[in-house]
Amino acid sequence: MFVVDDVLLVSLVAERDASSLAPLAEAVGRGEVFTTGAWFWRVGRAVAHPGRGALSRLWASLPEDERERARWALEELPAEIGLLSLRHLVPVMAALPGNLNLLNAEAVAAARVLGATISVTTRSPLLEETAAGLGVQVELIDT
Repeated sequence: MFVVDDVLLVSLVAERDASSLAPLAEAVGRGEVFTTGAWFWRVGRAVAHPGRGALSRLWASLPEDERERARWALEELPAEIGLLSLRHLVPVMAALPGNLNLLNAEAVAAARVLGATISVTTRSPLLEETAAGLGVQVELIDT
């Protein structure tokens, strides 16, 4: 099981052909990939209101066919990619140690509930430290 960040989510729904994404793409087919509401929201905002951030740059760099696939997939998240309800995650999030922001708390809580690895494209010391303290693996994937 994997909990993927916003950049990986875009890359997977766009069906980008990158060797670093192959294990995650295979896991999508098995229903073993989840994302968080915060990461899904960040992607939606970047697509609807392009700006200067990394997600907007990624979106702009995609070939039109990949952008179109991703646009459709983001209108309604594909059933193969899971998204846990905050109804179930908030109690887990509230019990997490430290002073986490929503993005990190939701990712760690989802990974704990699912017994999943958190897959990210950008290092976050706070996320990594909290996850490590709880026995949750974080993997950095270069796209």
